[in-house]
Amino acid sequence: MKKSRLLIFTLLSIFIISFNSCSDDDPDGRVNFVNEVIERTTDDLSPFDVQLSINPAAPRDSEINITITGAEAGTVFSTTPAISGGMVTIPVTSGATSANFTITPIEEGIGFNDVVLTLDLTSVGAGLGRGLTTQAQVNIINKLDTGFELPVMEEFAMCGPEGDGNLPPEGWKEEIVQQNAEGSTFWRCIPEFFGFVGIEVNPFVAGSEDQTHSEVWMISPRINLLDASAPKLSFDVDRRFEPTEDFTDDHYDIVISTDYNGFNFNDATWVRFQAGYDAMTANDPGGDNMGNTGDLDLSEYAGEVISIGFIYRSGAPGSFDATILRIGNVSVSE
Repeated sequence: MKKSRLLIFTLLSIFIISFNSCSDDDPDGRVNFVNEVIERTTDDLSPFDVQLSINPAAPRDSEINITITGAEAGTVFSTTPAISGGMVTIPVTSGATSANFTITPIEEGIGFNDVVLTLDLTSVGAGLGRGLTTQAQVNIINKLDTGFELPVMEEFAMCGPEGDGNLPPEGWKEEIVQQNAEGSTFWRCIPEFFGFVGIEVNPFVAGSEDQTHSEVWMISPRINLLDASAPKLSFDVDRRFEPTEDFTDDHYDIVISTDYNGFNFNDATWVRFQAGYDAMTANDPGGDNMGNTGDLDLSEYAGEVISIGFIYRSGAPGSFDATILRIGNVSVSE
């Protein structure tokens, strides 16, 4: 009987020791990604959460470490908690059955590219263990319009002998920043009797007493220079008359934007294209002499998608500050 009791006690002791050993080796909470694939598009770049499950619940305060690769943190995306050295550390409180962190896409860093982020559950703290789903992927699908492919040529044929005169051309957009009381500042076809085809702004109204200044833009469609190495711009231009010394604004300009999307005119960044401005300035305002600028180097914009804005500004419509600006044969090519 004593031997039997001793044997039972020995076996029970071995079982208890084995059970405790398994309990020590096997963490209480297994951590898994809830979703193996998360998809977003550039139509919605709002912050989103990455969810993780903990089962059973965390037995104590701990942490989860996630490594993110595939794009540059701080440029293409940011995280909360903040990523450091490619890793996000997520605090876990005792009793938690889930955890999460937030990814915020950065539009400027994404640009016109698709983005694929790989999330690896690298390590966990005390009381937790890595489950079976330890990797997830975030796909940000780019739906931004990459614009017209080169070469882009706008001859304003609608203003020619066979045209219907309907402006603006396909993909182009007129933006009236400020209009005078006469309503005379807008882009129209150059009158046929001048002998050249294009568009012009001529806000002059004889006898007008209105003193309102005006400003109008003609903006090109988005033009794809993503694969271009040596893009160039040329256009026809004619300036007619010089404003008086009282009109201190630039009465013409040409600007380029890399973040204009066709709808964000006021929020887009527009930068003067100096070579184009200089070519416009070189045109003699003393006569009707439409001339071509020749090739203007756009290589600083290689790898971008751009829009080109032609700007006209005027003083009072009944004054000599109501000058004329004409544009034609806009070409962007390699």
